[in-house]
Order: sequence, then structure tokens, then C-alpha cells
Amino acid sequence: MKRKAAKAGKLRLSPNEETMLLKEEYERRRKLRLQQVREQQKYIALQIRQKVKQRREQQLHRLEEALRAEWQKAQDEKMKALEELYLSNLRAIGEAHRQAKENEPDLEALAKQAE
Repeated sequence: MKRKAAKAGKLRLSPNEETMLLKEEYERRRKLRLQQVREQQKYIALQIRQKVKQRREQQLHRLEEALRAEWQKAQDEKMKALEELYLSNLRAIGEAHRQAKENEPDLEALAKQAE
């Protein structure tokens, strides 16, 4: 009787049950592997997006610096041109009066001629 009790505790699976268990284990591992691959792909995609964003920000920063330098250069040129114009106008302030004095008719000579 002891042998029957010992054998009763050790049940063997039928070939169909064994095949089903192996198939279930294979499917479980397959799903786990798919899940791991998907997570890897998500991580890689995240890294790529971050690199693209960083590169875009760097390009924008460089473009901003270039445009700012160009704008500053244009402003400096405008300022120099305006300074030159201002200085030439300052020099020309008294010139019109001097020219008017030089071209002023001699009233005494005209009066003598008229007499």
C-alpha cells in the first residue's frame, strides 16, 4: 500500500498536457520578450527625440546669435552714418550765415549809384 501512496503523490502529465504547458511557457516568454523589445524601442525613440530637440535648440541658438550679431552690426553702421551726418550738419550751421554775408548786396554802393 505504501507504494501506491507514493506513486499517487507523483502524478505524471499526459503528453497533451505537457505540450500545452510547454506552449503556454513559450507564449509567456514570447510575450515577455515582445514587451522588453517594445520598452527598448520606446527608450530609443525617447533618446532620439531628445537628441533632435537638443540639436534644434542648438541650431536656433546659433541662428539667434548670428542674427543678433548681424543686427548689431547694422545698428552700428546706422549709428556711424547718423553721427557723420550730425557732425557735417554741425559744421554747416554757420556756413549759411557766412554765405549770406558774402553775397549781401552793398547797400551803400547801391545808394550812391542811385543818387
